[in-house]
Parts: sequence; structure tokens; C-alpha cells
Amino acid sequence: MPTGSPRVVAFGDVHAPIYVNYLSSSLAKLQPDAKLVLVAGDVVAKGEWRMCRQVSELIEKFLPGAIVVGVFGNEDYEEARGRIREECSGFMWLEDEAVEVDVYGLRVRIVGSTGVLDEPTPWQKRNVPGIVDTYRRRLERLGELLDKKSGDLTILLTHYPPRCRTLMGEDERFWRQMSSEGLAELVKKKGVDVVVHGHLHRSTVHRDYIGSTPVYNVALPATKNVTVIELRRQGLLQFL
Repeated sequence: MPTGSPRVVAFGDVHAPIYVNYLSSSLAKLQPDAKLVLVAGDVVAKGEWRMCRQVSELIEKFLPGAIVVGVFGNEDYEEARGRIREECSGFMWLEDEAVEVDVYGLRVRIVGSTGVLDEPTPWQKRNVPGIVDTYRRRLERLGELLDKKSGDLTILLTHYPPRCRTLMGEDERFWRQMSSEGLAELVKKKGVDVVVHGHLHRSTVHRDYIGSTPVYNVALPATKNVTVIELRRQGLLQFL
């Protein structure tokens, strides 16, 4: 890969400290010129917010000066997120929000969210009051954010995936509790250039399409490496 090529580095599900070695070894192989890093949630294991510093320091070491945009996953517990923001203060954290960044002469709009599930997990049903309404409102909010067109490219960054073939390898009985058909419909309708998600540890298909939109599962337990994506004005394509 030539130095200075316009690229995005993406990963999720470090569950620090559990999969930090995957992150460290794969970042060490990269040229240190990536300008944008996308983090697809579950940065730490079970709310251990102090571990976020390991992830931040690795990015600073191997990709100095990169813009880092992240979303929270289900193990980045709600009560820990304020401390995670403090430990990884150099990240732009998005919670059902959008940000625009300039990289390689392109204006890139990133819409970021934990994401939604078609059916809450049994734990969520027991422990998170109003979770069905939360997912419904979040899906509406993401639709509103994706309606606002600006910049050259739009990236949807989530932890939970839209329903697509990146779920292959996971138990199909639980797909509704791991992904969202509604989010897949938004991707089809809203002109998203690329989707980046995590969460799927057992995925055997790490790239799929929803319509013409490429979708990447970047969960480190599945990929064992960070995912590198080339930025182009007509869309985003992964380096193979």
C-alpha cells in the first residue's frame, strides 16, 4: 500500500484487555499514515473503563495524528461511558449523533450509534426499562441523521449490525437479538456510502452489501486484524 494513500482503519470489540494483542499486532503492521480511525464499540470488557487507555495509547503510537471516531457497545456500560470519554479523550464519541471530518481533501460525514436490535436480548428485557421504545426512537433518530446530506461521503458507524450476511457464522436463532432489519432498510433508502459495525464475534463473512452499500464487520474476535478501507469519492472499498 503506498504511503499517503487515502484510507480508513476500522476495528471493534477490543474488549480491552482481552483482544488488545490483536489490535497491537495488526496496527504494528500498518504504515503510520492513516488519517481516520473508526471504532465500532465494545472498547472495554464489562465496563472496565480504565482499559480504554490501552486502546488509545496504541492508536497514538502506531497512527499518530489520526482522527478517531468511536461509538459505544453493549459492554461499554452506560455508567462507565463518562469515564471512558475521559480516558479516551482524544476520541470523538458519537451517541446517535453525526460529525463531519476533513480527510485527504474529502468531507466525510459519520453517523454514529450503538445501533438497534429487532428484539432486545433477555437480559435487556429484564434490566433495561423501555428498551423497545429506546430502539424505536433510535432508529427514527438515525433516519433523521441520514436524511441530512452533506459532504462527499456518508459512513454509518454502529456497534450492532444491520441485517445482512455478516451474521453468517452466528446462531441464526438469535439474529433478531443481534441485528436489525429496520437498520438495513434505512441503509437501502438513505444513500449511505458504507456501513462499519462490530458485535459479531463468530462472523465468517466480514464484508457484505446492502443494495450497493458495502457493509463491514470489524469485530476483532472475528477478523483477528484491523480492517483497512480505501477512501474514494465514489464510495469506500476495502483493501484486500
